[in-house]
Amino acid sequence: MLTLLRKLLDLQQIQPLSFFFARFIAEHCDPEMADLAACSAALVCERNQEGDVCIDLKRYAGQAFFPVHEASNPPQPVAPSLVAWRTSLHKLTCVGQAGSMNPLILEGNRLYLGKYWHAEQQIYTAITARLEQPLVIASGVLQQRLQSLFPESDSGKINDQQQAAAIAIRHRFAVISGGPGTGKTTTVYRLLRLLLKQQPALKVVLAAPTGKAAARLLNAIQEHQKTVSASPTEPGIPLQTHTLHRLLGFNGRSFRYHRGNQLALDCLIVDEASMIDLALMAQLFDALPTNARLILLGDRDQLAAVEAGNVLGDITGHGQELHYSQSQQHYLHALFPQWTTTTNTQSPAVTDCIAQLQTSYRFSADTGIGRLAILVNRGQGSAALELLQHDTSTQLQWLPTTGQCLQPQAMDWIINGYSQYLYCRTITDALDAFEQLRVLTALHHGPYGERELNHNIHQQLTVAGLLGKQRYCRGVPVMILKNDYEIGLFNGDTGILWEDEEERLCAWFRAVDQSPRAIPLARLPNHCPAWALTVHKAQGSEFSEILLVLPDADSSSVLSRELVYTGITRARQRVLIHGSEQAFRLGCRNRIQRSSGLADKLGWTLQQQDSR
Repeated sequence: MLTLLRKLLDLQQIQPLSFFFARFIAEHCDPEMADLAACSAALVCERNQEGDVCIDLKRYAGQAFFPVHEASNPPQPVAPSLVAWRTSLHKLTCVGQAGSMNPLILEGNRLYLGKYWHAEQQIYTAITARLEQPLVIASGVLQQRLQSLFPESDSGKINDQQQAAAIAIRHRFAVISGGPGTGKTTTVYRLLRLLLKQQPALKVVLAAPTGKAAARLLNAIQEHQKTVSASPTEPGIPLQTHTLHRLLGFNGRSFRYHRGNQLALDCLIVDEASMIDLALMAQLFDALPTNARLILLGDRDQLAAVEAGNVLGDITGHGQELHYSQSQQHYLHALFPQWTTTTNTQSPAVTDCIAQLQTSYRFSADTGIGRLAILVNRGQGSAALELLQHDTSTQLQWLPTTGQCLQPQAMDWIINGYSQYLYCRTITDALDAFEQLRVLTALHHGPYGERELNHNIHQQLTVAGLLGKQRYCRGVPVMILKNDYEIGLFNGDTGILWEDEEERLCAWFRAVDQSPRAIPLARLPNHCPAWALTVHKAQGSEFSEILLVLPDADSSSVLSRELVYTGITRARQRVLIHGSEQAFRLGCRNRIQRSSGLADKLGWTLQQQDSR
């Protein structure tokens, strides 16, 4: 069997890590069981690298472990029946039960890498412990403070931001979810003021998965503070943000903060929580004191993390309607008399700590972008395509593919749009202008991939006389791909190559105070051109206009509703979508369903969806 797995590795049908892990497992098994052990280990490792936390044996029982269709590939081993598979796995010494320290763990029908079972269990245990005893809140005082902090609220209508603050203040763990422009940071800023009124000495920390997201969170908090306070600083409001890795003291090998050396804080607020993978979320909970608050902000409908897991989606039920418990409804009714209690629908306990913001202040449901986002999120691909093709506003435009390269109209939009920042006289103006639009794609490689698009855009800008031929020349935008704490540049930071006062070419980025700062090219961390970005890299960003380039329908493995929705909602004013009708419909139909046990453990009953 290892010979067959080696052939699959040579044919790039499985990853090197999957092969070597399978070999390790086989070498430590009874020879009679080695073949099944190797295939099972390779499968769970392979799926983990594709984003799954575990594999569900029911899904693969009786099927080829690694299905391929090319005639030249070797014959594929087939998994046993579910009962036979489970029975065999229980006999393997390398497979343990829940809670063991074996390299593989079997829990029910789910087979995990040991590390990921423990990470999932850590998150589940931490959340349920924080849910067991809701905090006692004096409703009369809280009602007055909520009304003062949300003065725009209509007494006859419940303000969802006000409701979200009320939900979050009651629990040591809370999630505030909402699409772009629904006011997540507005809500959390007012919630901060509410918490600090109750506990003036509360130590609050702000964080996000990436440096760019962390900077955006701090800027948003500071902007809100300017509008409500004459003082540049307000006691207790954080004056800085952190990336999660820096907050946890990651040195490239281990974390400084963990259960034996926990963070010194009372409340942690984390933005862009959809980007946090399972292992990092587990580490975060491990480093948090048990009495500390954790408030997650994010959009549960966005793309999941690049690494394994979809933690925010698992916690929030993957888009299911939220039904609060009778206790929660009585609490909300005491604060908001207009709240109508309903007969309790059986829902997980975690529901009570989730608030969903639905009112968009960036674009309403009747605008082009708002309507398109809603249709995509509902999986109504044909209706969304009809809207795209016949929208009479200037917000939406459909650009059908005509071959293996961008059609001329799309390239004209790119050249005209990027010429605006290239014509700027100062780097300050150029940085502002560059953030107005972006090209987004699903892939790294291929004719519609990030690398090819960046190469073609550079060429076309050169032909137009707007850019030099060199790789490094005035006007080239760059995105940082790796955190560099010494220089102060972080994954996702975007800058532009521009001359300084002495005519030396430097890379210019925005500092925390938004002033431009120059970095010598020799000190620039790992980076890539930034005219075109993957949708994953664009998460947490906003642009006035975006061009979303969809791959061919043959690339259906990357086309998903979450990808299309995330791409569309990066735009404030205009969306252009370049692709085929088939690819767009596939994107709206397919949902990313990462195999995990967290949602089930938290009490969610999930319907089987299209998944990969």
